[in-house]
Amino acid sequence: MEEVEDEPLFAERVAGLDIARAGLVAAVRVPGRGRRRMQEVREFGVTRRELEELAGWLEGHGVTRAGMESTSDYR
Repeated sequence: MEEVEDEPLFAERVAGLDIARAGLVAAVRVPGRGRRRMQEVREFGVTRRELEELAGWLEGHGVTRAGMESTSDYR
């Protein structure tokens, strides 16, 4: 994890997900020292096993809120 400065918090432990057809990129931010936050970014595939790995990673960091963005139409 790397240390980053952050905006005022709406939640202590958050994730951002950028979803695409072939995979997704997830970023987690958790408390650091003072106003600093710790951040980690990982890529995941979209198979069931890989999505379960994502869920475990988020749970392991204690993430309570997530926002997501998708650039494609999946209908």
